[in-house]
Amino acid sequence: MVKSEVKERRQITRKRKLINFALVGIIGIGSGLFLGSWYLSLRQSNPINYSQYTEETLKDDINDAFFKAIGIKNPTNSEKENWVETAKSRGITPQNLTAAENFMLAEYNLGLANSYSAIGTGKVAVMGTSQSIYSAKMFDGNTYTFESISKGILTVADCLVMEKGASTITKIKGENVSSTSASWTGSKSTMTTIECKENNGGTPDKVIPYIISSKTILSGSTISANETNGKTYYTYTISLDPVKSVINYVKQVKQTSGLNDFPEFSNISITIVLDENWNLCKFNSEENYRVVYGMLKPSCKGTLNLDFTINDPVTLPKV
Repeated sequence: MVKSEVKERRQITRKRKLINFALVGIIGIGSGLFLGSWYLSLRQSNPINYSQYTEETLKDDINDAFFKAIGIKNPTNSEKENWVETAKSRGITPQNLTAAENFMLAEYNLGLANSYSAIGTGKVAVMGTSQSIYSAKMFDGNTYTFESISKGILTVADCLVMEKGASTITKIKGENVSSTSASWTGSKSTMTTIECKENNGGTPDKVIPYIISSKTILSGSTISANETNGKTYYTYTISLDPVKSVINYVKQVKQTSGLNDFPEFSNISITIVLDENWNLCKFNSEENYRVVYGMLKPSCKGTLNLDFTINDPVTLPKV
């Protein structure tokens, strides 16, 4: 074999390795949130036993939050729907509550919304490469959609569509992909919601893939308040347990990457901004983790900044 051929083969091998590392930032696009998924070899090995935890045991009870945070015991459906007015009438603001209570109530509020959008941009950096991330979750009152796009060494785009109350989900491949848009005219496939939850950790109606509760928050900052254009916004930062908070999130990693086991988070930091009505405004996450690739264990860093609009008109993607 001549030297030029040897050199060419080495370059191809190196490029393939870089592509594998770049895929760390783009796999998992079709299910949960937006970033921190990995494509590596089947030699991945990780001793963490995520199956010892369940979402049911890690999440807090919303009725306990209504009672402990707002003072509503055994709330009726009407009291649940109007809990914000009750809290305000009693002089309660997010600064009176814990980080876990605030997030649980904000997440519950999102479930009451007639419509919403959560648009995110971010990136994943590993081994000197960077992959851009775009995420758009929308609900127009009838249909949930989740667009996920990543561009870098490789380009991947998928859209999940689920009707409210449906038991099936449609996955569509994107074409004519840019960093923040795609034509959803590619191949389609269907899965049940049960399959999606079991294999990918969540469905399109689940906006946040982490489990955030008093049992998964390791620490939280002081909740600050600032006024803008006559509205008060509340900001705080939390650090999540890198195992318990991701028991759903890692399912999408294993399913979409073909790994034998799961990656290893070292820390997850999230900054949350709420308005005075406990509506989510911003959700900015930063993840640090390691993955195993042969004899290597590279460090990875992912960031995603989500901006929310709630109860405003939403235009769903054309699918």
